[in-house]
Amino acid sequence: MFFGEKLQSVRELNGLSRKELADKLGLSEQAIWQYENQYTVPKFEVTNELKKIFNVKSQFFYTAPFTTNVSTVDSIAYRADDRDARKKTKMETMFIDYTSYFLDIFEGKLNLPTTTIRSLRAESIQINNTFMVKNDRVSILESVAENAREKLDLQDNSELLYKLELSGIYILEKNMGSSIDAYSTWTNADQPFIILGSKKKSAVRRNFDLAHELGHLLIHYKIDMDSLTKDEHKVIEREANIFASCFLLPKDEFLKDFSIIQKKSNPDSYLDLKMKYMVPIGALEYHAYKLGLLTFEENRYFYATLNRKGYRKNEPLDEDIAIIRPGKIRSLLDIIFRNHLWSLTDILNKYYIDRSFLDSLFGLENTFLERYGEEPIREYFDNSNIVTLFSGEK
Repeated sequence: MFFGEKLQSVRELNGLSRKELADKLGLSEQAIWQYENQYTVPKFEVTNELKKIFNVKSQFFYTAPFTTNVSTVDSIAYRADDRDARKKTKMETMFIDYTSYFLDIFEGKLNLPTTTIRSLRAESIQINNTFMVKNDRVSILESVAENAREKLDLQDNSELLYKLELSGIYILEKNMGSSIDAYSTWTNADQPFIILGSKKKSAVRRNFDLAHELGHLLIHYKIDMDSLTKDEHKVIEREANIFASCFLLPKDEFLKDFSIIQKKSNPDSYLDLKMKYMVPIGALEYHAYKLGLLTFEENRYFYATLNRKGYRKNEPLDEDIAIIRPGKIRSLLDIIFRNHLWSLTDILNKYYIDRSFLDSLFGLENTFLERYGEEPIREYFDNSNIVTLFSGEK
């Protein structure tokens, strides 16, 4: 039996409209609609092309769906310019559904350590509720940020991605086009995700993206993102930016470091702070300005100089600071395969997918699944977490 739902799911996973898929196959859009609604069954030649397009085996379309809907449009925190892209939203919800399913399967092979992100979210909600009567939103965001930094034990901002993954957040990279930097979401199963765009971006800008999305996860939990007006969404984005600034730039330490800057309106004066805090020059100055450390005139001169020097696109030291990639999923897969808890062949055969399907889904380099252990992998799990497969095993 051909399952049209499977075709629709991988089509949306790959960000294709029915018309776009039809064009690839040399068919009509109506034909794709008929396949997906199981009014007709594609011919062998069509199925053969479908498997090439989506990196699956032919049997994939003739077995029942295995994913469930754990992600919804209203839970995804897109940037303001991205939220009206309905096709992209469908693509990302399907992406979360697929990745969440496989991660649950992989995690089932291990006894995982307790994570902190859910308790941190609960504390953030409590802080918000406690201080809401003061009606001082900035102070609330500062308090949430300070608590988050302390509970994550973030001593150095260069460790941010690692600390977030350690807390229980799954962070992935994927190609989302040029208009989307990142987004975050809680699934219906209460699993947090941060998805980073794979387009070339400096390490410090990516760091700010991570902090921004952490803000959404902690302070905008259960907000229906899809129902917000444009102005309301701008408020949400502004709050996430304030959180990120306060989180990455601890107030007392930042004030002390900023006090030694001689030319506050000169972007080049912020390079030492950029290296220490792993934050873009513009974000450093803006935070200082909001703290009242620069005059209005100094702020205007700073941005005029920033534009003149072309620092809006490329800042000094961007090429010198290495971009850190997510490592938790690679570590998870590595320990499973290295300890023979599940073989790659069994996975591919069980779900009728190609290796490149997993490569694309988890943002793995093409050679990763072929060369376990050939490059250092940061450990998030150790052998003590392995589930005993047989009752007699020690």
